[in-house]
Parts: sequence; C-alpha cells; structure tokens
Amino acid sequence: MERRFLFLLSSARSGGNSALLAQAAAAPLPAHALHWIDLSAAQLPPYRDLRPAAARPEGDLAAVMEAMRAARGIVIVAPVYWYALPAPAKLLLDHWSGWFDASETGFADWAREKTVHLITARADPDPTVPDTLEAMVKRSILWLGMNWGGALHGVGDAVGEIAEDKAAMAAAGSFLIGNNP
Repeated sequence: MERRFLFLLSSARSGGNSALLAQAAAAPLPAHALHWIDLSAAQLPPYRDLRPAAARPEGDLAAVMEAMRAARGIVIVAPVYWYALPAPAKLLLDHWSGWFDASETGFADWAREKTVHLITARADPDPTVPDTLEAMVKRSILWLGMNWGGALHGVGDAVGEIAEDKAAMAAAGSFLIGNNP
C-alpha cells in the first residue's frame, strides 16, 4: 500500500523555514501522496475539555480529522517558538486529547495505525533547543498509541536560511523515506 502523508503546517509565517524543510523532505515522495494543511489558516475552535461528554469535530477541525484518518503518515511541521510548539500545533494536540476520549470519533482505534513525524526549524543554533519540544510531541504520540516516526530539525531564522543548514537539508531527502513503516 502506498503511504500517504499529511503535512500539518503551524507557522505564523507563510513559506517559513520549517515549511521549506518539510518541502525538501516531501520532494522524493509522489505528489499525489501528499496533503498539506496550514493550521494557522484553519478555523480551529478553542479546545474545551468536556469530559465525560464530548463534541464531534465540525468545520475545519472535522476536515483536519478526516485528512488525518486518510493519511498513513502525519508530519507536524513547526518552527520552534519560545522553545515550544506554535499555538496552532499545540491546539490540535489538545483536540486529539478530546478525540481520544470521544468514542464516536473512533480516534483511539484509527490513530494507532498512524506514524507521526516532527519537522522543526529554529533560529537558535544550540542543538539542544528542540529537545523539550521533541520530547513533548513524542511522549504525546506514544501515549495516544500512535507510532513515532522521528524528528528532523534545522536551523534558520530569515525565510530561506534553512537552505544554509546543509546537514538538515541532506537529511530531509531521506527522512520520510527511511521512516516508512
């Protein structure tokens, strides 16, 4: 079965370094197997913990959930903002928690079939900067019973600077190919 990838962009800046790094990672894959959603442009509602009740996702949030269900690989594409995920990516993770508890979404079952990857870009060249963010995403993914596909980190501040991070750009070419369960 061909692997379909969903790229969830979460930068406040269109065409930023994390998106460029993700495009490099997607380049070896067939275009028809790629789906891109800009979470910053989506109308995602605030997360409200309604347990023990639950609300079925509607609107853009429902579209994101259906795109996730259709994908085999989910790629969170996120610049490192204040040593954490950007708000749209974190908001989506919060909604995953609600979906997990809402049996009518089926999320707890179909999520186990998904492999989640993380692609980040940061301005700070210190290689430990993404450690906390990566640990948070990885632990969340594993707690939800999803598969962890690994992380790709790059350094770049101004738009396009990621191209100067030769190691990250080289790793991007095989990142999703090598993480194809």
